[in-house]
Amino acid sequence: MYTYHETIKLGKTSFSIYKVNRIPRELSLEWPGHSYDLLSKNCNHFCDEFCERLCVPKLPGNLQHFFFTCTNLFY
Repeated sequence: MYTYHETIKLGKTSFSIYKVNRIPRELSLEWPGHSYDLLSKNCNHFCDEFCERLCVPKLPGNLQHFFFTCTNLFY
């Protein structure tokens, strides 16, 4: 079960709500469930791609570092 911790504000986009809602639909075609890979195509990579398309900064470095550290513990 997931426990909510915090909201991370990434900035503002100039896109309309229509465009913002369209981006996940577009990404769903490029990121089907069977393409998931823990090290190379995971939720952090998806978030980075989503942020890039919104023209906002990527996830904060401390979150990326946490994921990198966790994956290195097991692989």
